[in-house]
Amino acid sequence: MTDSLVLDAYDLGGVDCPECGNSGMVTWVGEEGMLYSRTCRCMKKRIALRRIRRSGMSDLLRRYRFQSYRADTPEQEKILRLARRFAAEDEGWFYIFGQSGSGKSHICTAICGALIGRDRDVYYMPWRDESTTLKALVTDAAAYMKRMKLLKHAEILYIDDFLKGGDTDADIRLAYEILNYRYNDKALRTIVSSEMTPETLLRRDEALGGRIYERARGYILKAPPVNQRFER
Repeated sequence: MTDSLVLDAYDLGGVDCPECGNSGMVTWVGEEGMLYSRTCRCMKKRIALRRIRRSGMSDLLRRYRFQSYRADTPEQEKILRLARRFAAEDEGWFYIFGQSGSGKSHICTAICGALIGRDRDVYYMPWRDESTTLKALVTDAAAYMKRMKLLKHAEILYIDDFLKGGDTDADIRLAYEILNYRYNDKALRTIVSSEMTPETLLRRDEALGGRIYERARGYILKAPPVNQRFER
């Protein structure tokens, strides 16, 4: 599915699915006359869109598409080419780093839009907000585990501005808990944007950095120091 169709789904306020008639369920009568039903494939997309609306990412998906990414340099062309390739694959991680405004969130959001268009379930994690909430919940085991379960088990997790605002021991422990779980399940995909270079992350915590290096091999990219927010 193209980016424009993903956007159309937002404009319609949902997903227009002829298979289930927008009921979310597909029913049929078997040869023996019994009625059967199953969850429609469109539900993954509906759930992802609902989550993204709640997260405030809706507007980002409308604006940040592959078509609107400025690829005026060889480095940007490479980022766009690899991002498109990553979005067409079914495994692996994606890690892009660079200064604020260099297009990291743009390209990661475009990947998310393409994956949603392929009926994948994407969970958006703005690191600073989510990490602050999780650290505040550390004394409430039930609430903490419930929230962590979403992050650990999400089919595709997009962590935006990873470790922005600090890399305290508490931040590193939190990041390791999430990413180590996902590292151990190859079916789970992770997309990360960060201002922290992989080398800096390795020096800060070798175990955490090493897991990102291994899973994102081939998709560890540096965004060029061009502020796309002011590009025309």
